[in-house]
Amino acid sequence: MAQRTSPGTTPAGDDALDPAPQTGAGRASDAATTRKGRLEFLDALRGIAAFVVAVQHIGETHWVEVLGWSHHWFRAGEFGVLVFFLCSGFIIPASLERRNDLVEFWIGRAFRLWPLYLAVMALIMLAWGTSARLAPPAGFRVLEDGVLNLTMLQVFSTRPLVIGASWTLGYELVFYLLVSVLFLLGLHRRSTTTSVVLLVAALGAGGLTSLWMLQLRPTDTWWTFPAAGLLLVAVAAGRVPAWHGRAAVVAMGAVVVLAMSNRPHDLYFSLLLLGSMFVGTVLYRFTAGQVSGRVAARVFGLALVVIVLAQYSWHIGYTEPISGETPRWWTEAGTFVAAYLVFGAALLLRHRSWPRALTYLGTISYSVYLLHALVLIVFPPLPGGPWVGFLAMMAATLLGSVLTYHVVEKPGIAWGRRVTAARRARLAGRG
Repeated sequence: MAQRTSPGTTPAGDDALDPAPQTGAGRASDAATTRKGRLEFLDALRGIAAFVVAVQHIGETHWVEVLGWSHHWFRAGEFGVLVFFLCSGFIIPASLERRNDLVEFWIGRAFRLWPLYLAVMALIMLAWGTSARLAPPAGFRVLEDGVLNLTMLQVFSTRPLVIGASWTLGYELVFYLLVSVLFLLGLHRRSTTTSVVLLVAALGAGGLTSLWMLQLRPTDTWWTFPAAGLLLVAVAAGRVPAWHGRAAVVAMGAVVVLAMSNRPHDLYFSLLLLGSMFVGTVLYRFTAGQVSGRVAARVFGLALVVIVLAQYSWHIGYTEPISGETPRWWTEAGTFVAAYLVFGAALLLRHRSWPRALTYLGTISYSVYLLHALVLIVFPPLPGGPWVGFLAMMAATLLGSVLTYHVVEKPGIAWGRRVTAARRARLAGRG
């Protein structure tokens, strides 16, 4: 049964990825509708995002026109990723603050993300090793690249990705690390400042560094960006009183700096992605009554302006080899802006109920996201034309996602809760 989350309540349910945070901007009449402890509007957004990504990627393998259209007019897959990032920005800091325990937060993240990820990765590598029709990317090293892909940070290297769609998970982890560092520094509630700093940096410093800086070392001064970042991390760690807190800030901050120093995208683009996640956090703080609607609207508006100006200033389009199309700055800007507007519209409608099929699709969206990548690799060609293949691959993705959600995802989440409960009991016994 749907219900509304009002201030002072935090409903939870067996199916909840993270129990819905307090929302309502201080008024119960503005409360967000939930079902089984999950915010309906967020699940609806995740469902839309997962479906769009799957349709885009599966569709472009059957029709080159879909690939060309997406590169010239609108990046549908990227739109879905940005909606996911805004959702993560909204819910992840709320999840950490609800727990108020960094170790518990990472236990939850690990058991939420890795079981399905490892299962899909294992299936892909098994298919490469047993099928004469399939082969890994050129130069793939089973041991080294396999271990690297286990971290989900492989996108910040020049090595091949086992799961093509996993590049977004690398940015998710960087966001989690940033949120964790800010939590240890006591700055996690300054989301407005963080988002503005990242957005302004994307516009003002978006073209200052090169791609793959640590591995390719494109200039004589390649070391200055990571060195400055690591120095900043070391100085920031001095704010933390406990030695283990300082060590955690240094370790997590170093991963963020090194990842951003060896990223596969232009600096402005990477900063826009991270800035967008923190814009999602600002919007959460508005719904929780922690920032005013005026502040949230200003941050949201600033993000839209920065997106357009940064894309216009820094975007360099690379020609897609199959379709021959080159994304323009307005292609990317329109994609970002569309994701923001869709998220903003859903946020305004957060107190309404959403179609159950759509919210269920959002519930299994992580499975949809990873399973469609598996289907793209292992699904055999089918006779009957492109529509037959497209519909068959979509059906395999959706049906397979229902299975993996109930067989892998939910048990993984439950396992994580048991680990958390055991840890709490152990800590209570010491107290």
